[in-house]
Amino acid sequence: MAIRVSQPLRAFRLARALRAGGADDAKPRWTLPEADYHKYTYQPSIPDKHFNIGHWNYAPITMWLRARRPAMEKVLGDVWSTLKSTGSAVSGPVVSVVETNLPGFGYKVLGALGALLGYNIFVMNVTSRTEAWMFLEKLRLYAVGDELVHKGFFMSDAEDADKRQEGFDHTTERLNSLWEEAIADATQARSFDRLCQHLEVDPSQLPDLPTPISWRFSMMPYGRDDPDAKTFGFAAVDTPGSSNTPLLDLGSTGDYIDRQDNKSNPIRKGRHMYTAAYLPPTK
Repeated sequence: MAIRVSQPLRAFRLARALRAGGADDAKPRWTLPEADYHKYTYQPSIPDKHFNIGHWNYAPITMWLRARRPAMEKVLGDVWSTLKSTGSAVSGPVVSVVETNLPGFGYKVLGALGALLGYNIFVMNVTSRTEAWMFLEKLRLYAVGDELVHKGFFMSDAEDADKRQEGFDHTTERLNSLWEEAIADATQARSFDRLCQHLEVDPSQLPDLPTPISWRFSMMPYGRDDPDAKTFGFAAVDTPGSSNTPLLDLGSTGDYIDRQDNKSNPIRKGRHMYTAAYLPPTK
């Protein structure tokens, strides 16, 4: 009897006490705790009380969109269904004709090549018939631009001031020369009438008087800080950031409005080699 009892007792042994402990989230529970709600749910998840009513961090448009989501989904679904049905109705006969007249993959490839060839022939015919007219139009635009250049329309303020000063100097020198010649001739002849003869004016030789104001392209109000280029102001919060200028390389984008390049002078001359898309300096 003692032998029979001792044999089962050998199966029971005392194990070591494990002191690793257990995390709080490893314990099963029937309800979800109020704190750390997302920690106990599958992500991403939004509590019902935050989904169906307003929240301090929600924009008012969020609740408006959620309330109208079923109607918008119905509209978008119907639009997609209509477009798909219309596309099928239009493409169905075309596909049927293609399948009937171009059976097999090889004939379809030849048909696609024929369509491209026909398109190129069409473009070539249109270009050949309009090339002369387009060339004349370009010549006319060039003539207008060249005329404006000769009139000084594209001169800067400094160039206009230099031109006016140069004209003033030439006119002063011409009048002084005429006066010296006239007074010398009158002095030699000892006649006041001879001096008056030099003062006679020939209407055909009169120079044009300089215009007080020359209308030039640089006089156009332009620039972000020009008060004449502003009509109605807007809030400062609506002003785009200086780094939002598109079509320039990353980093400092400079100021395209005021013609301030973001590159130094050696690279600035080869701007088209350092940008993904080159913006020409035009107004």
